[in-house]
Amino acid sequence: MIAIFDLDRTVTTQGTFTPWLFGFVRRQPWRVMALPVILIAVLAYILNLHTRKQLKQVMLWCVVAGQSAELVAEVNAAFIALWVPRRCRPGALAAIAQHQRQGDMVVLATASNDIYAVPIARALGIEKVLATRVEIGNDGRLTGRILGSNCYGPDKLAMVQAALGPIEGKAIVYSDHHSDWPLMVWAGEGVAVNPNGKLRQCASAQGMRICDWR
Repeated sequence: MIAIFDLDRTVTTQGTFTPWLFGFVRRQPWRVMALPVILIAVLAYILNLHTRKQLKQVMLWCVVAGQSAELVAEVNAAFIALWVPRRCRPGALAAIAQHQRQGDMVVLATASNDIYAVPIARALGIEKVLATRVEIGNDGRLTGRILGSNCYGPDKLAMVQAALGPIEGKAIVYSDHHSDWPLMVWAGEGVAVNPNGKLRQCASAQGMRICDWR
């Protein structure tokens, strides 16, 4: 069995990307000067002039471009200490542990970027991670550039399919968000975890399990 977990609001109680970025801003307050650029990008996204990937790209470029490996490690260590396990859903931790005890392959598939998603996964004992990739330059510093696709919606499904290949109905997907519905349908089994309205409707219509992991 392959157990595929979304991260934000499925394993964790809230989104992780913006709080992670704040870790850099707290250490480099001058980065707040980029806020107008970020707000313009947010408005462009709301008006459907930017994709989610483009919005993320702007935020990464404004906050993490040029960050050293040492500072990234410092921010990640503080971030993970705050979030794991305190800001993880008890039900998620229990489900991950159960799959691990059963010898199942546990996969974290998330639109969050790999710079912090991989360390979070390691803290949870998860080895396989599929995430949005951020470029690291030859000098070891973050460039702020996203490599490839944003691991979200149809792109997440494509990344999981490419990484895992045919699964023959031997997978289960845990998610809170309707963007993962195609992945759930492909896997053949899903659990809607504290789902948003659209996912709750889809899950109810198809008789899919709905869980409260608060």
